[in-house]
Amino acid sequence: MKLIKSLLLGSTASFSAVTCVYAADLPVRKAAPIEYVRICDAYGAGFFYIPGTDTCLKVGGLAYGEVRSLTNNYSIGTSNAGGTGYANGVARTAAGYTGGSFTNAKARDTTGFSALGRVELDARTQSGYGTVRTFIRIDAFYGSGANASTGSNFAIPNTYGNGQATQGSRETTIVNKAFIQFAGLTAGRAQSVFDFYADAYNYASLRGSNATVELLSYTYTFGGGFSSTLSVEDNNSRRTAIGSTVAGIPAGTLVGATLVTAAGTSFQGNPQGNRLPEIVGNVRYDAPWGAVQVSGAIHQIDAALYPLSTTALTSPATTGNFAALSTNEIGGAVQLGIMYNADIISPGDKAWVQAAYESGAYAYIAGNNLASSYGPVNGNRYAGDAFTPMDNSVFWNTNPGYDCVFTSSGQCDRQWGWDVTAAYKHYWMPTLSSAIYGSHLETFYSNAAYAGTSGFGSTTNSVGVVAPKETRIGTNLVWTPIKGFDIGVEGMWIHLTQNTPAGLATNATLATTGLPSFKNTQDEGEFRARVQRAF
Repeated sequence: MKLIKSLLLGSTASFSAVTCVYAADLPVRKAAPIEYVRICDAYGAGFFYIPGTDTCLKVGGLAYGEVRSLTNNYSIGTSNAGGTGYANGVARTAAGYTGGSFTNAKARDTTGFSALGRVELDARTQSGYGTVRTFIRIDAFYGSGANASTGSNFAIPNTYGNGQATQGSRETTIVNKAFIQFAGLTAGRAQSVFDFYADAYNYASLRGSNATVELLSYTYTFGGGFSSTLSVEDNNSRRTAIGSTVAGIPAGTLVGATLVTAAGTSFQGNPQGNRLPEIVGNVRYDAPWGAVQVSGAIHQIDAALYPLSTTALTSPATTGNFAALSTNEIGGAVQLGIMYNADIISPGDKAWVQAAYESGAYAYIAGNNLASSYGPVNGNRYAGDAFTPMDNSVFWNTNPGYDCVFTSSGQCDRQWGWDVTAAYKHYWMPTLSSAIYGSHLETFYSNAAYAGTSGFGSTTNSVGVVAPKETRIGTNLVWTPIKGFDIGVEGMWIHLTQNTPAGLATNATLATTGLPSFKNTQDEGEFRARVQRAF
């Protein structure tokens, strides 16, 4: 018995010794060290290192909710069934007006709600050539009623009559910004280098250039506060409508390269495919007291005139698929802007003023080219048209700003115009501020465009163009209880003066048909209340 116990104990000891040897030979895996998020203070507050990289990232965003109310009127389109503007190849009628989209006051929304959600990512990495920056901003917008686009997919029809429609909601998500910066280069979707004030304080848009464009630019810093930027930018972001007064052409007439075969043929203007990007540049001086910027742009006017009786989808192809007339000209714009830091009045106060002149480049004075994404645009087709002078296009619709208008001259007569924009923001106290701002815009066309003369042997003229003169004046009051959180209200007054379009019936005749009188002067008031949080 003792012998058996001895053998068992010896075996156990031997097995334990062998087990210890094998255990010592096994590899040992240590737990991975925990890498906590580290603060990156090289680019200001809010940046942190992406774990495992040397890239610093800042996550930000914005959300707001807004209610808006505006004065109520009715409107009627005067060019075609869409009612999108005057003088685009529409022959005058015996009645003195063309049909289209009549909407009475009862069918128009005068209140609306909107909400915007924004996400921003700002990533920066140091390199031997300087900082490499990547910036992305995504916006998602919802608007109802007066804050919905007229071109909304959710318009609610009225069974009573054609064109009697209230506005449904508008929902859209867009890439607001997406660009890379490196060693003075900027590539992607960014703010145009032409811009200066760019709606810094106002909720409702003002005139002047505020354009988000696709670009490739280079900025050189001279030192002493001086810098200069040269940029090539996407023409599509500045594209506007092209007008026409060529209408009612008799059969057998040669219009450019097109022989008219159907009596009374009309021709509409349209942009052609762009061949030259926008060439934009600025020279800027920044100092403790403020900044000065001079901007310039070269804009291609590539326009064509097409007969309305044919389509580009006919098979086999006909002459109607090709432009009767075309033009390829160069327009342009210049701008001077000054910003003054008025800290002597109150810390944080700023004053802005800018003035621009353009010829054949309406988009550089038109305003926010993303208006079609965020609010009422009355069905404008091109980003460069920005927004219509009146939110409800009250009474008789004004045309969008054309770069040029085809007329009896056989050419596309160039438009020209100018605008002035100014703003001042004052802090009554660190948490309470208000701003006053405004813009004035005027556009001009050739005498043939105003007259609507068709030419080419036509005895039927077109509807003449309208050149709006528009003033916008607004003010707001904003309470900021904590940084980035605003509760604000805004009032805006819009005053429009426009010439009576050639070919329009007298007001007495319009009244007999139940249509509203044409008014050369119109006014609109609107009010907004917004709660906004940026982080």
